[in-house]
Amino acid sequence: MPMLLWMFFIFVAFISKLLLAIAMCYLIFPSERTCDECDAETLPVRMGMGGRMLQRLLMGKLQRRWCPRCGWEGLTRTSDADVVPTNALVPQNLSS
Repeated sequence: MPMLLWMFFIFVAFISKLLLAIAMCYLIFPSERTCDECDAETLPVRMGMGGRMLQRLLMGKLQRRWCPRCGWEGLTRTSDADVVPTNALVPQNLSS
């Protein structure tokens, strides 16, 4: 029983605070795909090794973006609504 109590203490004291800190840092990133400075549409940029590891840790919910108009570059949150389905890119045959 004392070992279980120590494990609970370690979880409450350290791991839960770490999870809360990661969640708060994630929520700081902007969630829209527009630039923060000029409000133009931004483009996704390929992330480096560290960024890809962070993206995997957050299950693909973080993306590096760049604004071609003003040169802003930063991390943004992505949602499931931002992903374009692959069948939306296929043209439909209108002759039938």
